[in-house]
Amino acid sequence: MKRLYILCIMTLIAGLFAPFTAGAQELTAADADSAYNAGEFARAIDSYNYVIGHSGSSPEILFNLGNAYTKGGDYGRAMLSYQRALRLNPSDKKLKDNISYIRYKVTEANKSELRGKKFSLEPESRSFFGNIRYFIERRVSSDAWAGIAAGAFILFIGAVALYIFVENVLLRKIGFFGGFCALGICLVMLIFAFMGSGYKSSEGVITAAKVKLHTEASDESKEGQINLTKGTVMTVLDIFPEGVDNPQWYKVRLNSDFIGWIKAEDFEPVEK
Repeated sequence: MKRLYILCIMTLIAGLFAPFTAGAQELTAADADSAYNAGEFARAIDSYNYVIGHSGSSPEILFNLGNAYTKGGDYGRAMLSYQRALRLNPSDKKLKDNISYIRYKVTEANKSELRGKKFSLEPESRSFFGNIRYFIERRVSSDAWAGIAAGAFILFIGAVALYIFVENVLLRKIGFFGGFCALGICLVMLIFAFMGSGYKSSEGVITAAKVKLHTEASDESKEGQINLTKGTVMTVLDIFPEGVDNPQWYKVRLNSDFIGWIKAEDFEPVEK
C-alpha cells in the first residue's frame, strides 16, 4: 500500500511539471536563435541539434544549423546541413548561395593540398539525361510538381465541361484536345512528383579535417597522394560491410582522380 501512495505522488508531481518541461522544449529553437545572434555558435549548434533530435528536421532548422557551423568554421558540418536542407527545399536561393560559398572555400582549401600536382578537383559532369533527372528530382520539389499536376487536372475538368456543355464547335474542339493535353500534363507531373518524393541522395560530405582515400576498405591499404578537406562533397558508390545500416567504410568518388574508400567516422552521407 505504501508503494502505491509513493507511485501516486510521483505521478502527480510529474503531471504538475510536465507543462513546464514541454514549454522548455518548445523554446529550444528560440534559444538556438538567441545563441546564434549573440555569437555563441557552439551553444546554437547544440540547441539546433537538440531540436532536430526531438522534433525532426526542417529546411529552416537545417539552414540555421548550417549557418552556425559556418560561423564556427566547420565547413564539413555546414555543407552537410545545407545539403540536407536542399533535399527538403530545392528551390531556396539563399541556401544555394550559401552552398556555393562553402564549396568555394572548400575548393580553395583542396587546391592548397595539391602542392603543384596536376589533379582535377571538379566533380564529374552529369550526362544530358542525368541533368534532366537532377532537375526533376532535386531542383524542383515534389510538392511543386504535385501542385502543377493539380492545376492541370483542374484544367482537364474545365475542358471536359467545355466539351459537354458548350454548343459552339470551335470551343468544343478546344475542350476536347485541350482536355487530352491537360490530362497528359497532369500524369507527367504526377510521375515527376513521385520521382522527387522517392529520391535518395547518393552523396555524402567529408567531415574530417583532412583525409586521404584508400584503395581498399582497410587501414593497411594504400593511401592516395592528396588530402581532401572537410566539406568536400563525394558520390557514394559502395559501402563495407554490405547490407548494414552503419557501415565502417564508404567507397566514394569525386572524379577519375579521386576515387577510393573512406572511413565512416570521417564521412557522412546526406541521406541517413
